Amino acid sequence: MIITKTLLSKRLIAVLVFLTLSTFQTDLLAQKVTEIDTERFNIAVRKEYRQFFEDTHGVLDINDVWGVDSLFDQGATGTKSTRAFYWVRVSLLNTTPYDLKVMATGPRTVNSQLFKKNPNGSIYRGVFGSFVAQKDLKPGDSRTHTAFTLRAGVKEDIYFKVHGRAFTGSFTDALSFQQARDKDLLQNYLFFGACFILILYSLIQYLVYRKRMFLYLTLFALGNAMYAFAVRGFFVDWFMPDLPEEGLNFTLVWAQLGHLGGLLLAINFLELKQKFPKWHKVFVALVLLMIFRTSYGVYLTAVHQDYGGMTNMGLYTLLIDIVIFKVMLFALWKKVNASQKVFLIGLVLFGFALIMALITWKFNFITNFRLVLLYTASIASLSQVIIFSIALGIRMRQHEVDKNIALDKLNTTLKEQNRKIESEVIDRTKEISAQKLMLEERNERIETLFREVHHRVKNNLQLISSLLNMQQEWSSTEDPAKAIEDSRSRVVAMSMIHQFLYRTDDIATIDFKEYTEELVNKLDAIQVERVPYKLRLDFKDNPAFDIDTSISLGLILNELVTNSYKHAVLDQRDLKLDVSLKDLGEGMYSLAYQDNGEAIQQPFAEVVKKGFGLRMASRLARQLQGRLEYKYQQGNLFTITFANEEARMALSE
Repeated sequence: MIITKTLLSKRLIAVLVFLTLSTFQTDLLAQKVTEIDTERFNIAVRKEYRQFFEDTHGVLDINDVWGVDSLFDQGATGTKSTRAFYWVRVSLLNTTPYDLKVMATGPRTVNSQLFKKNPNGSIYRGVFGSFVAQKDLKPGDSRTHTAFTLRAGVKEDIYFKVHGRAFTGSFTDALSFQQARDKDLLQNYLFFGACFILILYSLIQYLVYRKRMFLYLTLFALGNAMYAFAVRGFFVDWFMPDLPEEGLNFTLVWAQLGHLGGLLLAINFLELKQKFPKWHKVFVALVLLMIFRTSYGVYLTAVHQDYGGMTNMGLYTLLIDIVIFKVMLFALWKKVNASQKVFLIGLVLFGFALIMALITWKFNFITNFRLVLLYTASIASLSQVIIFSIALGIRMRQHEVDKNIALDKLNTTLKEQNRKIESEVIDRTKEISAQKLMLEERNERIETLFREVHHRVKNNLQLISSLLNMQQEWSSTEDPAKAIEDSRSRVVAMSMIHQFLYRTDDIATIDFKEYTEELVNKLDAIQVERVPYKLRLDFKDNPAFDIDTSISLGLILNELVTNSYKHAVLDQRDLKLDVSLKDLGEGMYSLAYQDNGEAIQQPFAEVVKKGFGLRMASRLARQLQGRLEYKYQQGNLFTITFANEEARMALSE
């Protein structure tokens, strides 16, 4: 039998892991078997398993650890590293007379894999974890569980390869799991339904009264509701299913968005800037602290995957806000009106809720402390919406009383003015009729001038191009001349858009195939040193794009064609250009540009950073909700993925 170097290396690493762990733990534990003798069960993995070892280098696979008891008999207790790889083995024995469907859950895992042997000897693999993309999950599985079948009367070893924080989980029968999941979903839907009603209520109040305080109240309710929505996993599942790691970074952002709404609401409602300028400066400092908290929290999660550190940092820095809320209650109590007193009480109660959340998170004295933490903060936040709404209602009611008094005083004056108004209405009606005729005439002139505007834009751009030509001839240095030549080509690309609009009846879209062909011809014509070129276009049908999309794509093509010309001149070769466009569906397109030049020697990311043209092209691609990619494939191949105007509007909503 031939042993490969890779397999030998993995076996050697396994032996080193064994020797390292045995140095710290000499009391070896025998493998334990957990028996399942009923259809309904819930076995906590963290209490049952005692077989564990850390894969320091993260290179071992299931074939390296399967059946190697010496690796698991170390009695290690776990790791706290957020980037560690470690293996867990649990032995289960189904003593019932029939096969059982088992749900393995891991609510705290980052990226885990479950392995067990199938009856035919193959190895079953299931993935779950917070960082697992939806497309990588098996049908029926989720980021918190994976399902497998446990055969009757057979002891089976279950292996977990865990990447990230300490693993906790359980084995649950399918029926109990589904019932618990349905109950949890019902609670969530009821909770988020209440959130939606309060957000809608705040928004309607803003639309009715047009008071910024209601807008800040809406922001407060929205941020805290979306925080709960993100913590429970719905935000990632609904909006970023295949980018879970990036989606989790929004968790703190939503919470701080709600907190920002609360701070702005306090500044506005308590009239701090006008009546209490010192307290206004304090709250501006709290807003800056919130910005720091958000930025540093996203840094901890996005770079270090330290979600525990992010939560600790957020809760501890919120203590500053809580203390200030309490001090302000006593400092301003006698200086504010009834509605503002209610608001101050709401701020202090919100602070007490945050303290409760901090104690629950830090000391874990409640069994299901994560659920308590979520709903303590979230329900408290929504309660604050109600309290703040009461305060706003008191103020609006007082405003209503004051308004009625003023209206009574004005009533007599209004009656006297009615007679004058009636005569003025007649006069104004005549004026409006005359203005209507003037507007109709003006509209006709606007329609006539509309084409003239495009004509003038074209002439202006041609004038700019001519001025740049003169500047290029005048310049005595190479770099300014090159800059002017590049700018001139960009102006040509833009002016052609207006030329197309002017010569067609459709002022909204551009025939992109015809535009691409003419753009390459124009760029060839303005080159100082020209080379023979051959252009091949592969466009299905006649794609037409809006003006913004066409200008951005034209500028990108301008940079690529100009770059190809430069290298073709330097290499003294004929230039071959292939441009193709594919419709990817749902408003997305892929524009491929390929020349026959030599490959870019430096990494493409560095070239983009150093070169103004490619950097501008990359940014334009991102503005189109796409990206610019490069690879060498018998020539330099640039691929621009982008969205049309309708798709971009949908993505930005």
